[in-house]
Amino acid sequence: MDFSFATRVLNQMLALIIALIVSEVAQAYMAKKQGDDTAEREGRLTLNPIPHLDPVGTILFPLIGSMLGGFIFGWAKPIPVNTRNLVDPKWSPVKIAASGPIAMLLLSTLALGGQLAIGNVAEGSPLIAFSRLFENMVFLSAFLALFHLLPIYPLAGGVLLSTLLPYDMRQKYESIVIPYGFFIIIGLMLVGAFRILAVGAQFWIGISYMLLNPLFA
Repeated sequence: MDFSFATRVLNQMLALIIALIVSEVAQAYMAKKQGDDTAEREGRLTLNPIPHLDPVGTILFPLIGSMLGGFIFGWAKPIPVNTRNLVDPKWSPVKIAASGPIAMLLLSTLALGGQLAIGNVAEGSPLIAFSRLFENMVFLSAFLALFHLLPIYPLAGGVLLSTLLPYDMRQKYESIVIPYGFFIIIGLMLVGAFRILAVGAQFWIGISYMLLNPLFA
């Protein structure tokens, strides 16, 4: 068995799961702040990964992508929201949907700060595991944030678009795009469209580096 390969896969999976949990907790917290505690009552306002895991989105697809050496992406179980409880029927859903990607972008920046604080770590050092985890979290968190902003339901971007569209256009979007969201995501992956997201993630990382590097120089 190639332990270096297995370690890389496990490290990437751990980074992805952490990013997704942070996103879910952020959305559950924002939903509560906006008047709906459904997610909290259903045990989703927690850092425990079990309630958030989706067998396909959190395990199968990321694992396949990691083992094939390509881009890994994924999603967790959607946060339950009772829109009747929200303080603002129009903007509360927008805030809830946006909070997940924003949390992942902040996580990417924090992970970069952790990586810079540790510095160069030699092989065999007890800090090597943290260094590699931070390294994966920096890119994956930024990449996943942009992935979840794609205007495809059930991703956060799809919720944002559906909420903001005028009624007539929303009806067309919900009838044409929503039923095929999963297949659209697969199609984008097959044609290599996620490379654009990778460029965007690197751009975010570059900005974060310029802001943080002077603090650790």
